Amino acid sequence: MVLARVVPLPEAYQAINWDTLIFLLGMMILVAHFQVAGFFDWAAVSVSRVARTRFQLLALLVFTSGILAAFFVNDTICLVFTPIVLAVTQRLKVPPVPYLLAVALSSNVGSAMSVTGNPQNALVGVSAHISFLGFLAHLAPISLIGLALIAAILTAFYAREILHHPIHHERKLAQVVAQQKGETDRETARLAPKIDRVLMAKCALAALLVIVLWALGYSFPLVAISVGAFILVIGRVRAQNIYQRLDWELLLFFASLFVIIRGFEASGAVDYLIAEFHRGLEGHFLTQLFATSGVMLALANLVSNVPAVLLFRPLVASFPNSHFMWLAVAVTSTLAGNATPISSVANLIVLQQAGKEVRISFWEFARVGIVITIATTLVAIAVLALEHHFLGG
Repeated sequence: MVLARVVPLPEAYQAINWDTLIFLLGMMILVAHFQVAGFFDWAAVSVSRVARTRFQLLALLVFTSGILAAFFVNDTICLVFTPIVLAVTQRLKVPPVPYLLAVALSSNVGSAMSVTGNPQNALVGVSAHISFLGFLAHLAPISLIGLALIAAILTAFYAREILHHPIHHERKLAQVVAQQKGETDRETARLAPKIDRVLMAKCALAALLVIVLWALGYSFPLVAISVGAFILVIGRVRAQNIYQRLDWELLLFFASLFVIIRGFEASGAVDYLIAEFHRGLEGHFLTQLFATSGVMLALANLVSNVPAVLLFRPLVASFPNSHFMWLAVAVTSTLAGNATPISSVANLIVLQQAGKEVRISFWEFARVGIVITIATTLVAIAVLALEHHFLGG
């Protein structure tokens, strides 16, 4: 855009929404400290210890990964949980495919409920100025129902592998994390799961501080980056160990997208799209809700969810019920990520990490993902319509 002189360089810098980048950076710093503390390893292994049947393991995994994704970003949960799930299923002699699918699908659905769940929600939260608790109150019911649907649909597709199978804990599941990290059995009992309790307490304090400050109405980016700086100071973790866990490519990707969208705006393409979409999105609220959800499902799978939200962003403000339309854009662009293996980065992370040991074909993922995407999107439309009816615009 700059080299083609569509956007001058000074305007390219101005096009970048620094609030969104600062928000993401602050949350990445906090999540990185939770990783170093061993919180995610502990959570995954704890789920495995509690389960007594394969169905219980699936249900616990779905709700644990989904709820954690709402606060720690879906990609992070997939990155951390996938190798642990592989090791646990191998040790317990459990077929891994439904559980790997559970991590990907539930991380996407769970992340829809919170501004901290995924990048597109962060973008919507910053753009629409929806409070953290307001976002959670509106969308948590959708995600929780969606997680229950994932457990039910996966059980229906893999009934033979999941139902009526008790789990025999042959060894201590604490060994799983250490083994998948290449440690010896002698080291295992002592080292896995390795938790830094002091750092965990500091992280919990920082996370609580974030939620309290957001609830009091302070801006998302200001709180995120301030608490990020705070945990860097009190965490006493080597800075390099934190910086290497941050997704710098995602920040660069976002910055570049803002410039590209500014170029589209300068060319008149966005105004043209708004005019075309607006004709089809006029009418009753329920009609608008269905149309917005359909457009976001299509756009998110064509150009990915973040660009889809950026393209749709100028249109949302023109709706009379823009508050609910923002929520619809956030939730449906996220739920669209479950349709195929390439619909979200979270799916690709799971498939890439599992690829060396388990092959999940495009069709095997899509046949489950498409059903879940349609079911959860219909739930989202129904819940938002009910909220609009009882709470008003």
